[in-house]
Order: sequence, then structure tokens, then C-alpha cells
Amino acid sequence: MTKKTFLGAMAVVAAVALTGSALVASNMGFKLNYQLLQAGGGLSNSGTSTIALPDNRQTGLNDAKNLMDDIGFANILEVQKFIKSNDSLQVYTGRKGTGAVFALVPGDSYRVKMQTTVNYIPSHY
Repeated sequence: MTKKTFLGAMAVVAAVALTGSALVASNMGFKLNYQLLQAGGGLSNSGTSTIALPDNRQTGLNDAKNLMDDIGFANILEVQKFIKSNDSLQVYTGRKGTGAVFALVPGDSYRVKMQTTVNYIPSHY
């Protein structure tokens, strides 16, 4: 490490120490914009779309219920997650007695079955 590089790194460490916070870097200079289509909406006869959420998730979008609320509960019928061990889907509808809420895992994809067509931009990323 050259003397210049070392001094630059120390300046960053000192700035973080003085402010008490650090920036989280990301190469995502854009926002995801999903068009989630209702049944018969052109691309999906069933109204099911597959979405993937970024790995660098902020607080507030931790489980299937939070995802449904973020999309708009009136717009979505269910959230599904693939279970590799038995090659099936776990379904959460948010309605009483219709399945347990499950945690969202960074890097996994989810299927959403829509009641209405919406453009969805995740608000917690």
C-alpha cells in the first residue's frame, strides 16, 4: 500500500469515526419497476408474475405480509414461494386460515398472483 493510498483510507476511517455512520455502497443506480398483470393481462392467463427482490434490502420488507402491503393488499391475491425440498409452493394470501406468513430471503424469487394490474416499485430498497 502506498503512502497516498494509506492516507486516503485513514481519512475515510476518520470521517466515519467523526460522524458515527458509514455509507452502504451499491452498484444499483436504478429502481426496479415490475408490471404485475392481472389474469388475462396478456402475459399471464392466471395473473401470476415472478419477481426477485434485491439482496441489499432495507428494513420494513421482511415477510410475505409486508410484500403484500407494499404492493397494495387490494391488488394482490397471494404470494408464493418455491420449496426445493418437496418441489412445491408455499402460499400466503393474508386472509385468515389460509397459510402461515413466511420470511423473505434475499436472492430468492417469489410468485405473486394479482387481482388488478399494477406497476410495482419496491419501496424498501
